[in-house]
Amino acid sequence: MNQELVVINTYEDLLARPGFEPSLAFHPKAVRRFGSVLAPYRFLDRIPCGIESCHTPHLNGYLITTSDGHETAIGSHCGKTHFGMSFTRERQRVDQAIARRRRIESVMAMIEDMPRMIATIEVLESDYRELQEKKVRLMGAIGTGIFAVLKQRADRDNAVIEKEVAMTKTEAEAFFETSNRKANDGKGWPTKPVPVASLDGLLFIKARFKEMLVTNLIQPMRELSKTCSTDIDAMSPRQLTVTAKWVGEVPQSILKAQEIVAAGRRFFTAENIENLTHLGASRSSMAMMIADLDNDA
Repeated sequence: MNQELVVINTYEDLLARPGFEPSLAFHPKAVRRFGSVLAPYRFLDRIPCGIESCHTPHLNGYLITTSDGHETAIGSHCGKTHFGMSFTRERQRVDQAIARRRRIESVMAMIEDMPRMIATIEVLESDYRELQEKKVRLMGAIGTGIFAVLKQRADRDNAVIEKEVAMTKTEAEAFFETSNRKANDGKGWPTKPVPVASLDGLLFIKARFKEMLVTNLIQPMRELSKTCSTDIDAMSPRQLTVTAKWVGEVPQSILKAQEIVAAGRRFFTAENIENLTHLGASRSSMAMMIADLDNDA
């Protein structure tokens, strides 16, 4: 509809319209009645409502038509107060039409940019397969038990591996003074945690990368790449809303996926994998993988 294509950016845009009147009398003070809503507007400076008996200053409102062919500008609350449900229905119709148009434009912009997006996705897909192969190889080298310990650390964002060492005499004295323990209570000499290593790139282990990349990014992207403009126009309101929402999330999803790939590359280094011995992994079972990573560095 042509009415849906009206765009009002400034008050001057209103004044330039041939049928626009800044102030008009409406029923019951005149025979003139509300016609339809043409477009919304949002200004930085307040303008008076075009209803002669109102003139309330407002920033947000609607350009409307009248029963005798004129146009004026009214505030949202003014329209509801003076014209009731007829204005509310018209406002909702135009708001929905504009929202739909914006969603279509958003999806179409993604389709037009599809070659670049597909190239980016293909790089991420290649990175995912490479890292996934290393992950499977690691699980085979360290076993499911140690990998579960590693996954728990990743889920807690606990990168620092510590071991318990005996406190010094001075530290133990301070400990006994501030706790319920006694030096000769039979519970042994107190210990303290000391960092021995730090694991880099745990975000890769923590992330549900396949779901994020393949299910939520690659597959929908390839499906959308097969879509043409007529398909977008024919989408139901719900389908279009879901698609436009996904399109809006794509840039951030790509950045997140790239961040996880970078974390995976930091995780799969010879030094980092060797640190898994502090979690109980066998150095000998990881030796070949460590050597390969060292050669790839």
